[in-house]
Amino acid sequence: MTRLDHSFHPGTAPTDPARPPVLLLHPWFGCHQMWARLAERLDAPSYAVNWYSLANGLDKEGWAASASPHGLARAALSLLDELGLEQVDVIGNSVGGVVSQILAAEHPERVRRLVLIGTGAALSGPPTAFGALVGRWIEQPHEREDLAGLLVDALVAIPFSPADREDYVGAVRAADAEFLAAVLTAARCTDLRPVLSSIRASTLVLRGEHDAARTRDHVAELVAALPDARAVELAGRGHSPMVEDPALTASLILEHLRAR
Repeated sequence: MTRLDHSFHPGTAPTDPARPPVLLLHPWFGCHQMWARLAERLDAPSYAVNWYSLANGLDKEGWAASASPHGLARAALSLLDELGLEQVDVIGNSVGGVVSQILAAEHPERVRRLVLIGTGAALSGPPTAFGALVGRWIEQPHEREDLAGLLVDALVAIPFSPADREDYVGAVRAADAEFLAAVLTAARCTDLRPVLSSIRASTLVLRGEHDAARTRDHVAELVAALPDARAVELAGRGHSPMVEDPALTASLILEHLRAR
């Protein structure tokens, strides 16, 4: 049995009961609670994973097999099996988007539609501002307590409410820091560009105009290589627009998921 915890969201009344449920994969330094306001706008039930739960109560030997994008993908697939979900629509943000690509490439029969938010196939190009903070997190363990707030803040261009920020920063600080660092180190070495052409799922790529982690070049690379993809840039938004503007993000996602 997987140790991957999740939250369930029933969503609104389904417009098409034949459509599959939705799997929501949060960004690193984000948390599964960040999907709540978007999930309540979806017209299908959804499951928001809690990546950090994979290390709960375990030492390094216990979580090592999960500490990479491919390890996270295996855990997500095990969760789908446990829930009895043969097929899902997958929405992933940042590292969650990297895992989404792995699931769609390696298990195409399980992924009907794909939404990639603030992500890319590889960490190519000059380091971003967010990437520099991530480097400090990995390389300077004594700074991690202070960096948690900076990294959470960097997910958005529109500041969180104080209450939301406290919850999100608290989730990061409560997580196993060595597990977080190990996944980030592996993610930096992950290059999915060779497998993009094998992804059959119709894909919507979303990026906030002020994303501090992923650039327009990352989006262009995805759209050029994926067989069926289109991109939308969200003006004034950052790396995690589903938190900043759940209504707009949900409307774009619903249009994609409902398309014939």
